[in-house]
Formats: sequence, structure tokens, C-alpha cells
Amino acid sequence: MYAHIDMNSYFASVEQQANPHWRGRPLGVCAYLHKNGCVIAASIEAKKKGAKVGMSLEECRQVCPDMVFVQNDPPKYRAVTSRVFALLHELTDKVEHYSIDEAFLDLAGWYRDPAEAAWALCRTRLRIQAEVGDWLKCSVGIAPSKFLAKLASDLEKPNGLVILTPENLDQTLSSLEVEEAWGIGPRVRRRLNRLGIFTLMDLKRYPVANLMRVLGKAGWVWHERLHGRDVDRFEQTGERPPKSIGHSFCVPRRATRENTILPIMLRLTERAGRRLRSFGLLARSMSIAVSCHPEGVRRAEGSGSFGYGPDSSTSLGMTGSVAFSEPANDIFSLADGATRLLEAMWDGKHTVSFLAVTLTDFVPPSGQLRFPLPEGEHEGVGGTVGEGERRQKTSCAVDAIRDRYGEESIVFASMLGLSRDYAPDRIGFRKTEGVDVA
Repeated sequence: MYAHIDMNSYFASVEQQANPHWRGRPLGVCAYLHKNGCVIAASIEAKKKGAKVGMSLEECRQVCPDMVFVQNDPPKYRAVTSRVFALLHELTDKVEHYSIDEAFLDLAGWYRDPAEAAWALCRTRLRIQAEVGDWLKCSVGIAPSKFLAKLASDLEKPNGLVILTPENLDQTLSSLEVEEAWGIGPRVRRRLNRLGIFTLMDLKRYPVANLMRVLGKAGWVWHERLHGRDVDRFEQTGERPPKSIGHSFCVPRRATRENTILPIMLRLTERAGRRLRSFGLLARSMSIAVSCHPEGVRRAEGSGSFGYGPDSSTSLGMTGSVAFSEPANDIFSLADGATRLLEAMWDGKHTVSFLAVTLTDFVPPSGQLRFPLPEGEHEGVGGTVGEGERRQKTSCAVDAIRDRYGEESIVFASMLGLSRDYAPDRIGFRKTEGVDVA
């Protein structure tokens, strides 16, 4: 038996909780507060008036003239999530932090039946409102499998509770179109519709062998999911490290004029490196992506490839990668690699529109002793072997300073004076790094 907890209109609800004047009013949380900025979360009131996530501020104003807009505040959301997740951990010893605003709970062995589990979850929902914030709402789904639990939590919002059992499952599936299921998009829906599959009950009844001919292994997975069999891996928090860590930023035009492209790249790299160190991992390789006008990009020798973005008439992107001589996570090796890649791909003159850095190929520290090479001999990106230990200790000291005094308390000299508007802290809906549970 599983449960899925989904915080409703989460970012917007947290902002309304923090500012009582916004409660009951349509509100949108945005990444950037300008007319082309995108709404990343809309309040329940805004959704009722037609505002949707993904709309620009101008589009939202057309459907909801009295809508309030606020810039997102990641530390605030992480702090609230930590308190909410702490209450969920009291319900079971197996909790998967699926995203910043939702979690799965494995309830096996903790409750006798769905009714007892529902009582415990409703009690926790009341505790969230009493101990964390009375404006916070969440939907709860309880079902025999992880997939069906999430499906159930989506059926009744806000503040709903839905229990799926073998007795009511078929009736529920008959009322849902295939695209309402978690993981089925327009492209798959069209393929299923051509087979005469329009509802989830149609999909459940369709012969699994025929379904596999059309969708491959995914056909078998969907057949098992809709029959209530648990085929989705439950990833308990802290069980599996990430496969990659990265940060990106859509660069405003003025950044190029102000000569702040390199400092922005360093800020993105430092954030990725700090997250990597928090997992206790080292990266074997790094890649960066740069987008700008076509004449502003050049091929880096030995790495990288050209690629056009959605608007190929105005932008040209390039990616480049570098392999470290030794796995690294210290700020100096990472900054050195990012700087070399940026210099190889960008001529420093043309307008940059997008920057991204990604760390991959992780390994744990080996614990082996390393000996320095003769003076003057280097191992490539990452510095000399003899510098490794000093760089690692310095990076840990910098992390400790930032933990105590803030992210901007100690920075590279080239980043001094860099506006907070450039590459500000962001948070993703499928990212929960930095969320601590008491």
C-alpha cells in the first residue's frame, strides 16, 4: 500500500501564507518579473480564472487583470518543505522525496488497511495546517501501487483524499482519458487513439502482446500499472545519488555589455560544485552549453559540437566537454574547466543568451594517497596532483563560511559586484537537494 502527497499550488500557497494580504487573490510566482517572464506556479484563485503555469505575465494579465506577481524565493520553499517532510517521516520509515512539493510513502506494515492509513494521513494534513501554515493544502492518494497512488492524488484538488482499491479501480479508470495518466503525453495519446484506446480502462483491457508491439517495453509497464501491480521503483530518500548535477541561466542582453558572462558562468559552476560536494561525490567530466548569435560562436578544438535551438534564425548553441585528469569536486578545478571551455567556445564579443554547466560521471572518493609529480609537471585540467589536497580543504572551508554567512560572503574576485539578478538561486519541481528533514 502506497500514498502520494501532493501540495496544491505549492509555491503560490507558500507566498500567500507568508503574506496574508495575498490570500484569496489570484497570484503567480515567476522566475523573472518582466513582461516576457514565465509563471512557474499559479495560485488556486488564479487557476480558476484561467491563468496557467507556462503563461507569460502579459498573457496572465489578459485573462486575470488583477493578478499579483511575485518573484520566486527558493530558500523559503525549501524551509517549508523541510517542515512538511518532517511530518511525513513520522508516518512511515520509507519516504521518497519525489519533488519539492510531493512525496511517496510506502505504508506496508504500518497500517492494517486503507481506512486506517487515510485516518493517519488526514491527521497529518491537519498538522501541516496547524504547525506549518494554515493556508497550505495538499491532496492525498492511497492505492496498491506507487503509480495508482499518484493517479489518485490528482483526481481531487485541492485538499482531496482519494482511495483506489480493486473494487473501485475499473470504475475510476473508465472515467479517465489516457492523457490524464502520469507519463502519457500528446504523442503517445495519438498512437493509442489510433488503436481505439481512449480511456485508461481501454488501455487496461487491451491485449498486452499487441500493446508491446506498438509501445515496446512501455506497453508491458502500462499493462502492469493499470492492473495495480507495483512496477515503479521506490527510491527512498538518500538511496540513490544523482546521475548529473547542473545549473543554467537565460542571460539578459545587458550582461554581455557589462562583461559579466564569465562571472555568471563561475557562479553557475560554484553552485553545481557545492551540490556535488554535499553528496560526497567527485566528477570525472564537465560540460557547458553556450547560446548566442551565430557569428558569436566558434568550435572548440577537440570537443563540442554545433547545434541549433528552437529559433535557429537568431541563436546558435554549442556544447563542449572536458574530462578531468583526476575526479574532482573542488571549486578551483571546476572553475578552471568551465573557464577553459567558455574561452574556447565564445569570442567574448557577441551577445550570449544562455549558459549552462553540467557535472557528470560521478565516483566516490577513493581514499587512496596521492603523491605530487616533479615540479612543473601537470596532469591537465584540475591542476597538479600535489595541489589536490589543498584545493579540497580550501573548498570545504569556503563551504563552511557560506553556510554561516551566506552564499555571497566569499567569492572569486571576478564575481565581486555581480548583481543578484544574474543566475539567482532557482529550484526545480523535480529537485529536492538542499531540503533537510529534522
